[in-house]
Amino acid sequence: METKLQLPADFEPYCRWRREEHQYVLKVHLKGFKKDQIRVFVNDQGKLRISGKRPIDEQNVESFSKRIEVPKDCKRGRIKAKLSNGILRLTMPKKTHSHVTRNQAAATAGRKTLKLVVGAVAAVVAVAAAAVEAYVAYKYRQCFFNVDETWRSSRIQYF
Repeated sequence: METKLQLPADFEPYCRWRREEHQYVLKVHLKGFKKDQIRVFVNDQGKLRISGKRPIDEQNVESFSKRIEVPKDCKRGRIKAKLSNGILRLTMPKKTHSHVTRNQAAATAGRKTLKLVVGAVAAVVAVAAAAVEAYVAYKYRQCFFNVDETWRSSRIQYF
């Protein structure tokens, strides 16, 4: 009686990460694999496991297993995979607070700083205007109180 021996022909697939504005993209090169021969899982700890097995001939199979840590700012429940022309493309959308780019964050910070500066300038102008008004009132009173008593008593009414 002859027994068929299946020797795994394990390999490490070529992977390429790309960071886009709203998502991460992982491309895994799996030439010769079909959709039903590939498994993709994400566990609770944020580890992505991609594995697959396909027959090479009657006695041999080709298999692989790849574990990758999912980025922390990724929506784990929204990861999608698509196999096309031997390339498995996984898209991992970023969480909403990560959609702000560095340039947008810098521009927003600049606007906030500008608003603070404008507010501070307005406060300084208001204080200066109040000081000028008080000074004018002081000088105005000084003019009336420095004249002789007879003129003051006839013109000014005290309450």
